[in-house]
Amino acid sequence: MTKANVIKFLRKVAGEVDVLDLLKVKSKGDVIAAAEQFGFPFAESEFDSLVWDLEVYLASKRGERFDPHFALWQTMWGKYYLEYLVADLLPSFDEADIDRVMTAERNI
Repeated sequence: MTKANVIKFLRKVAGEVDVLDLLKVKSKGDVIAAAEQFGFPFAESEFDSLVWDLEVYLASKRGERFDPHFALWQTMWGKYYLEYLVADLLPSFDEADIDRVMTAERNI
C-alpha cells in the first residue's frame, strides 16, 4: 500500500532536519519526487487524501469540528506545510491511529 509510504517518508523527513530544511521550500511535485528517490513512492492523490483523512481524524479525536475554526490551523501559521506535517500533524498520532485512518473508508 503506497499510502504507507507517505507515512514512512514523513517520518524520514522528521528525523532528518537537513532533509526537511531542503524540502520544505520545494513544490509538492518536488517533494513527491524526493519521496520516490528515497524509496517511498506515492501518488499526489494518495498524499492528499491521507493527509486530509489524518486532519479529519485528529479533529474528531480532539472533539473539535473539522472546519475553518479547527485549532490545528493556527499551528500552521508561520510554517511551511511540510514542516507542519512532520512537526505537528504526524506526532499527534500513535500507530493505532494511523492504522485506523489508513484502513478506514473515506466518508468525505
